Amino acid sequence: MQKREFTDLDDLRLVYRGNKILLDLFQKNVHSIRQVCSTDSEAKGFYRFLKNDRVSEEDIISNMLNNCRSACADKYVICIHKTQQR
Repeated sequence: MQKREFTDLDDLRLVYRGNKILLDLFQKNVHSIRQVCSTDSEAKGFYRFLKNDRVSEEDIISNMLNNCRSACADKYVICIHKTQQR
C-alpha cells in the first residue's frame, strides 16, 4: 500500500498532525471533518492545522502532488470521468 504523508513542513509537529489527518481521511473514507474526527479535540486540531499560518494551501497541494506522483510512478493510470447531462 502506498504511504501518504507530509514530509516537507517546517515544524515536525505540523508534519505529525498532517500525517494523522491524512491517515484518518483515507482510513475512514469520509470528507467531513466532523465525521473524520471522533472527539472535539481531534476536530479542533484538524481546524488548527488548516488555519495555521505555517501551513499554506501551496504546501498542502505540493504534498498531495508529490504523493500522487510517487503512487503513479512506473504505472499506467486511467482516469474516468462521467458528467451528468440535464
